[in-house]
Amino acid sequence: MTEHAAPANTEHAAPAKGEHAVPANTEHAVPANTEHAVPAKGEHAVPANTEHAVPAKGEHAVPANNRLLMVQPYTQFVEKAVALGFEVWSIWDPTLQPASYLAGVEKVSREMLWVDFSDEAALRGLVRRTALAHDVGCVLHLGEEATMVAVAEEAQALGLALNPPEALRRLNDKAALRELLAEHGLSPVRTAVAGTPDEVGSVLAGFGLPAVVKPTRLQGSAAVRLVAGPADLDAWRRELAGHGYGGPVLVEEYLRGPEFSVETLTRGGRHLVVGVTAKRKTPAPAFVETGHVFPAPLPDADTDAIGELVTAVLDAAGYRFGPAHTEVILTEAGPRVVESQARLGGDRIPALIRLATGFDIEGAVFDLLVGGTAEPAPAERTAAISFFAFPPGRITRLEGMAELDALPHVHGVRFPFAEGDVLPPTRHSGSRHGHVIVTGGTAEEAERLAAETKALPRVETVSAVLNAVRAAPAAPMRPDRTLLLIGHLTEPVRIAKELGLNVILVQHKEKFQPEQAELADVTLIADYTDWSVLEPLARAAHTIWNFSAALSLTEPGLEPAGRVNDLFGLGGTGFEPARLLRDKLAMRRHLAAAGAPAVAAEPLTDRDSLAAFGAAHGYPFVVKPVDLTAGYALFRVAGPQEVDGVWERIGEARRTGMDRGSTMYAVTEFLMEQYIDGPEYSVEAFSFHGRHTVVAVTEKLTGGGHFVELGHAQPARLDPADEQRLVEAAGEFLDAIGITDGPSHTELRLSSRGPLIIEGHNRLGGDRIPELVQAAYGVDLTRYALAWPFGLVEPMTKRPEPIAAGCVRGIVGRPGRVAAITGADELRAHPSVLALDLAARTGSVVRPIRDNWDRLGLLAVTAAGTDEAVALCEELLATALTVSIEPESESEPEPESEPETEDKSESEDKSEPEVKVKDKDKDKDQSEGEDR
Repeated sequence: MTEHAAPANTEHAAPAKGEHAVPANTEHAVPANTEHAVPAKGEHAVPANTEHAVPAKGEHAVPANNRLLMVQPYTQFVEKAVALGFEVWSIWDPTLQPASYLAGVEKVSREMLWVDFSDEAALRGLVRRTALAHDVGCVLHLGEEATMVAVAEEAQALGLALNPPEALRRLNDKAALRELLAEHGLSPVRTAVAGTPDEVGSVLAGFGLPAVVKPTRLQGSAAVRLVAGPADLDAWRRELAGHGYGGPVLVEEYLRGPEFSVETLTRGGRHLVVGVTAKRKTPAPAFVETGHVFPAPLPDADTDAIGELVTAVLDAAGYRFGPAHTEVILTEAGPRVVESQARLGGDRIPALIRLATGFDIEGAVFDLLVGGTAEPAPAERTAAISFFAFPPGRITRLEGMAELDALPHVHGVRFPFAEGDVLPPTRHSGSRHGHVIVTGGTAEEAERLAAETKALPRVETVSAVLNAVRAAPAAPMRPDRTLLLIGHLTEPVRIAKELGLNVILVQHKEKFQPEQAELADVTLIADYTDWSVLEPLARAAHTIWNFSAALSLTEPGLEPAGRVNDLFGLGGTGFEPARLLRDKLAMRRHLAAAGAPAVAAEPLTDRDSLAAFGAAHGYPFVVKPVDLTAGYALFRVAGPQEVDGVWERIGEARRTGMDRGSTMYAVTEFLMEQYIDGPEYSVEAFSFHGRHTVVAVTEKLTGGGHFVELGHAQPARLDPADEQRLVEAAGEFLDAIGITDGPSHTELRLSSRGPLIIEGHNRLGGDRIPELVQAAYGVDLTRYALAWPFGLVEPMTKRPEPIAAGCVRGIVGRPGRVAAITGADELRAHPSVLALDLAARTGSVVRPIRDNWDRLGLLAVTAAGTDEAVALCEELLATALTVSIEPESESEPEPESEPETEDKSESEDKSEPEVKVKDKDKDKDQSEGEDR
């Protein structure tokens, strides 16, 4: 039964012996256990308490045919439906489970249909079309709650609904359920609703503490916390930010008492209580479920009271058919409902019921669908599931897990980790470490056996928070010359050492290079983007080495560095300015409050919000992720006709889930903002104790129907008066944000309304802009950034004069596959070339260009003047570098009609930098390029 030594950190491990391959960390993963056969109809005695019994066969209309449309069905659901003679059409979102698992669902389905569940219109359309095309008899949704109401509404319109959509909404939505309970005088619990997480603080101020906060649309105990004071509220906010959640939050009184769940089956509006399960949970504030026991060891009076409350709730909701899972706390004043869902219970609760009673609650759903009966027998033994909770960290020793299979009381083990894998901290149900399922004669015996079984394996870990490549310096470090450097490439570490600094490098495992450990005095590998990881690490490092400055020059490290600065009062940029620069919506709101020139901006909520923003603020407008860079998932909506296309593209980005240039950036929330016309520039500046010195104004070279940055040139070719306006606007922006020290990169457009901010960063510009600054102005901004906190450089009192010019160009090519790249070594040897970066390699797939990650590389050059630098860059790309690209049959095709992303008419430089692109099919050289 043991699922042992699965791939590292694999959330969805292979199934245990006798279980179906349902992913372990899925809340609704309720696999069948084929060791315990489904009882034949009529084998079980009718339960003694039949007050809420499901009606006998014949009292409910049998579906008109055997064609069944199921949304998000797990494998065992389809198998059991097919066993009763159904033909099943299954609808799934391919991003929600591994392809290997979904292949199993597809194998037992008549047809598998794919759709993005976050695109409600697409899901509705697919349900409607499929039901009509195949003349299905009914639509059944046993998956996650988020899409149930939309599916039920479509089914209702077709006369195929098993439940009124409003009944599902009342049960599944935590806030709606509270309203329902209050309306019917059931389960009195004091509650309030905050419209967004930002409003929770003010709601709590009038509600009183302690209180429980629950995001109404998250599952699996995610971000459900007890708040007893400001520290708890701050910790909850940090956790919630990791989920990218911005919806309503329920605030409830803290209920004290043991917790239970109630599994029910309903047909024709009559409800059968199948059983009550006892929950085992971590103490407050987290409330993570650590186990379940079925049947719950309760007096009959308490069991009856809980059952009566739950059936009254289902009656009040108008629930007509199917399973329900309702959670209840037994307080001193009686049972109180925690929440309810119109689905089967997760955490293998159906398996516990089957082990204890022989009753297959999953199969019973389909028995009821064809007019059969649900007849659970009394429990003959107790079943329990208990979740492993090992110390988090990297597994260095793993023994004894496989031996659990041989124990007679064990009926399932899951541990999807091997030596070398990292066990995460258990913060919610999705981060638990696996489980063991056991049976015993009584609840006490079952829980004892579970505890003894869990104690048998030997799992040893070392801290994954601190993976010290070099945990101690080779020589003593001077605190007044010690820098905590968070992230970044190798060169800043080298420069810091050249400056005579001691360096404590905290690096992400995805960015670590061995040379960094050779250069730094101490190198620690940790996920510094997670404050719960970085904070104890920073405290320990400060206690040991008493560093004087914390700094990051890379985007994901800016906010963490700000937190460290605030924590120890080190000066420099703190968390709030860094947050405002990273969160573009927060930045817009902050600038508006500060009286800056207004650029309307609102959060994107759904497809209709796109149309509403266009109607309110006019077209075109821009949609972009709240906190990403490099032009990823950045769209221009030119008119109402493009709303649907942009919404579809947003769905694609969300399904990907990560910025494809780096897994350190998650794609979550989007904002909409007014389009800013005019040519684009960036201002490279350095701040000294609140005084900002502009070092360079960079001209952006754009074009090609997208927001991709195709080049930069310095000094910008600007009228002096316009340049001064940009300089002043950048300074006002930095003041408004609160930047006082260090480098900054501010992006603006010289619009018809004057200079307007696009976004800003408290770091150096990317795309080799620092190399252009050094070539054109003789200023090494990286060296300044590292030296300034220690007083190793004097502040710049005036703008430097240009001594030369520079240009950097992105290298682009037509879609296909790179067959060869020639000329790179010769190009790097050219005396005017500052850098040649090639992301493309032989065999690389070239996509149609949509964002900066689609570029094949960058070429940076210097020359006497800006015009000469731009011309030289284009000439070298056209003559010295050849990229041979062969057609790629599976490469992404250019869309026939795609939303515009840039006004070509507004790009000042219309020439296209030509990199020689050799089309192997046509056997001739062609030039392909876009001007930036």
